[in-house]
Amino acid sequence: MPEINNKELIIGHVARKGGTHSMPKKHYHEGPEIYYLLEGERYYFIENRTYRVKKGDIVLIDKNILHRTIDADNPDHQRILIEFNDSFLKPLSQGINDIDLYSCFKREHILSINIEKQIWLENHLFKMIKEKMGKDKGYTSYLKILLLELLVFLNRQTELDISSPAEHPDQTYEKISEIASYININYNQDLTLKSIAKNFNYSPTYLSKTFKQVTGFNFVEYKNNVRVKEARRLLQQTKLNVSKIAGKVGYNNLTHFGRIFKEITNYSPLKYRKLYNKK
Repeated sequence: MPEINNKELIIGHVARKGGTHSMPKKHYHEGPEIYYLLEGERYYFIENRTYRVKKGDIVLIDKNILHRTIDADNPDHQRILIEFNDSFLKPLSQGINDIDLYSCFKREHILSINIEKQIWLENHLFKMIKEKMGKDKGYTSYLKILLLELLVFLNRQTELDISSPAEHPDQTYEKISEIASYININYNQDLTLKSIAKNFNYSPTYLSKTFKQVTGFNFVEYKNNVRVKEARRLLQQTKLNVSKIAGKVGYNNLTHFGRIFKEITNYSPLKYRKLYNKK
């Protein structure tokens, strides 16, 4: 089934057989994301670490969190993905004051539920897909109601979840997580593959290969995404000019910064700021 989307709500049910699929250059979104694995196993890299996701697991990703899925031992899998902007639920959600609908995205990223709840969730998700595809009268309103119900369910499950934080799949994944965290903290420094490899006692060749295997990103791609994510925040929340922002996120060449920013966001920095200010 193809992805079904508009600007405020994206719903997709996808089955993959025998290999990975291409991913867009932008790996974070303006709104939260709900990922449910129907079949198979996946590795899911989120922000600075990798999780092993199994059938029946829910992945909850807050807005503007860097993420990417990666093949596990067998690439075959089925998943349902929901991505939405805050605007989709307004003003409906403004009348809700007994629960923070978005608090479930602030906790542990992976949520495991029992079989009974998996059955309810799968039926609910396919109901949403059916509504989105059928476009019967009032389908948008009904989708908002269904999404609200889903968020209440997810918040209740995260409140009940008493499992320990997920462990790293192995020591290699833990080490790469340390390196990713280091990049997240030091993104404004002159980071090179060679310097990072030296700091963490790896050869550049081994680090390059292993970082890609574990995170799904090559080293430069990850560094650029972290930097552009921070640049977006500065464009949104400050009045700093683009040249200042480029320097603050680690680029000493304004032209290079503009090219990377547009490659990831599809907009120039000035265009991005202008569009954001219109919201």
